[in-house]
Amino acid sequence: MLNLNHVYNYYSAHITPPRSTQRVQANKRNDLKTVYNNMVKQNQHSPFYKFTFSDANQAYAIGIKEAALALEAESRILSGDSHSRTQMKAVSDDENVIYANLNHSDADDLPENLSIKVNSLATGQTNVGTYLPSEEAYIPAGEYSFGIAVGRNQYTFRLKVNEGDSNQKIQRNLATSINENNIGVRAAIRNNRTEGTSALVLHSEAIGKPNDSELFFRFDETYLEDDISTVLGMEQIETLPSNAEFYINDTLHSSISNRISLNHSIDIDLLATSEKPVNVKLVPDENKAADKIKDFLDSYNQLVDIARNGNQKGATKLFRDVTGIANRHRASIEEAGLTINDDGYLTQEGEVNPLKLQELFDEDTSSFRKDIKRTTDKMTLNPLHYIDKVVVTYPNTNRTFPNPYYPSKYSGLLFNDYS
Repeated sequence: MLNLNHVYNYYSAHITPPRSTQRVQANKRNDLKTVYNNMVKQNQHSPFYKFTFSDANQAYAIGIKEAALALEAESRILSGDSHSRTQMKAVSDDENVIYANLNHSDADDLPENLSIKVNSLATGQTNVGTYLPSEEAYIPAGEYSFGIAVGRNQYTFRLKVNEGDSNQKIQRNLATSINENNIGVRAAIRNNRTEGTSALVLHSEAIGKPNDSELFFRFDETYLEDDISTVLGMEQIETLPSNAEFYINDTLHSSISNRISLNHSIDIDLLATSEKPVNVKLVPDENKAADKIKDFLDSYNQLVDIARNGNQKGATKLFRDVTGIANRHRASIEEAGLTINDDGYLTQEGEVNPLKLQELFDEDTSSFRKDIKRTTDKMTLNPLHYIDKVVVTYPNTNRTFPNPYYPSKYSGLLFNDYS
């Protein structure tokens, strides 16, 4: 007859339950009852075995149970059951169109998935002057003025033209003066190298439609003598100010900016127009999830270690059951950024793919997650399945009765983490 006192004494002296397992398994009232019912149900159809429960066998069986519990616990954490949004980040499936950043991840009303289609971007005002021969001198020497109204403010620039100053030099001098004064308009020179011409370009720093006008800046030379804005052709508008227009989950929105904020929690940068919607999702932040991924890999590889080092015939089956999880889902695992080596271990060689990682551990849709749950449940329910044993009697297949004493012998073993 098996003396269970040795098991309890050995367990209390040598085994410390992993913190991660305690964190997930504790305080679930119905778990112990479910485990017990499953053990009784299993043993209605189970043979009665005889085996030697040496210290090595005890450590082997308890190690399987603990490692399996830990693997399920870490898998559940990565699945999202235990995630808070402080562990998440927002990503776009086309960052050439949409860039997303989660800046306040505790918002309860933030949608998990966003579909954004960009019809147009918010633009500023751009005026392009007349293209003049770059190296020729069209403007006679003298003192000139350049007046520009930006919103409700009027700015006047004085410009001295010396004999022989080229058109491009005059344009550059005026552009430098405008940029140095920070009036809300940036100036640059646009060159047509093929024709040898250049033009002064003015662009508003603000974008979107102004509240009280159609334009951010305009020119009026009627109140200035020797104003050269007409000579330079600066009244020619290339781009009018416009608002961004975009759909969020099929609802049309507009914005004066290409950066929008949803519930003050997620910032969306509109970078380009799109013909089809771009999806923005909340996924595990690989930097914040790095420790969790490491814990998962450690738990998985611990089971592989037990199987490879176990001096049992059943260790071969244990190795096959453990590595079978990864082998059946090799493609999905590798897409997420994890690697299965020749010895059956899981490793992380580079950065993980957060979208694929979320899919890999999704509680509702992932077959990998379900496979882990199914396999670890079998291991924790009866870790002695992997110990060498001899069948003494087979069950009565016609009528089976639950035996409350069988589970304590070789099913479950000390489910100490349930309360």
